[in-house]
Amino acid sequence: MNLVMLDIDGTLTQSYEYDEEIFGLAIGEVLGGERVDADLNGYVDKTSTGVTEEAIRRATGANATAKQVNAVKGNVLGRLKKMYQEAPEVFAEVPGAGRFLERLRSLEGTGIAIATGCWHFEAMFKLQSSGFHVDGIPMATSDDDRNRTRIMQMAVKKAQNFYDCRKFQKIVYIGDGPWDLQESRALGYGFIGIGPRVQALKGKLIDGWHADFMDIEAVFGSIAAAFNM
Repeated sequence: MNLVMLDIDGTLTQSYEYDEEIFGLAIGEVLGGERVDADLNGYVDKTSTGVTEEAIRRATGANATAKQVNAVKGNVLGRLKKMYQEAPEVFAEVPGAGRFLERLRSLEGTGIAIATGCWHFEAMFKLQSSGFHVDGIPMATSDDDRNRTRIMQMAVKKAQNFYDCRKFQKIVYIGDGPWDLQESRALGYGFIGIGPRVQALKGKLIDGWHADFMDIEAVFGSIAAAFNM
């Protein structure tokens, strides 16, 4: 059995931009100050836990407390709910992603897992608000670990248990960030890029690139090619 592992922000949901804004405001409010820069490119661990803890450490000179992290979580959830109430259209899928995921479920000899830098509640809110149904898909999140590489490894372990598969023959990760490619390569996974942030790598270091999932046959062609790498 092979495994397709999926990112969420910028890959399934168009949440990368609003996510950065929400986190910057939430952390700033918890710290009693202005919005902080929450651009993932500026952080070591590009996850919700990693960004929160590092931003608090930079601002205060001390390690983040559990109380502070939980306060940021509550603030983020409140902002997500308010945004959905005011502008539900913001919670859009990457074009074609829903149809892609449903077809992927029926791909013979292939399991699915989600590995995301989001916290679990955050991931589920985004997915559900964007119209995705992910019941029966193993998921590892920033609640499992602050480090993306370890999150991806944990997603594989959860998928092994779920599918009763001792070892997947091949694994391909579908993501939208350069760090997704870096971690996939470090772990020996294939990689398919989605969206503009990895477009420059098209035809170089990745197994395939697609603007979105609208050309579904092309995406599945890239998956087939990656499994035969």
